[in-house]
Amino acid sequence: MKSHLIAAALLAFGTSALAQDAVPAPAAAPAAEAPLKYSNKWRIKFRGEAKSDGVLVFRMTQKGREPVQVSITVKDGTNDDNIADLAEDALQKAFPRDFNIEVDDGEDLLVKLAFWEGRSSLQLVGNDVRGLKIRIVRE
Repeated sequence: MKSHLIAAALLAFGTSALAQDAVPAPAAAPAAEAPLKYSNKWRIKFRGEAKSDGVLVFRMTQKGREPVQVSITVKDGTNDDNIADLAEDALQKAFPRDFNIEVDDGEDLLVKLAFWEGRSSLQLVGNDVRGLKIRIVRE
């Protein structure tokens, strides 16, 4: 009789331990974001043609200010020249006074912050448009 009680107790303890093991582990801490790089002039290079509808998301962070995200909707079949135009319009609306934004060479976009306004960081944080390559270069 005692052996049955001991076996039942061990079985119960073992089941309890297994149940604890089944609890999902806490999520890993998110990877630290790369440090921001600042400049007063950026070049955004658009290459290719949109092979799907999608959204581009840029994040602009001026030193000492909160970041601002700008989303740009792109339709399937839009070429890099037209995407540069879409980005120019969206960024100019988001930053009407702080930045001079202009298309250069058709498919490139220059984003310039007046020298006395300080410096900014520009990042592409989202791109789900297939066939479109985007590169941001600090100038």
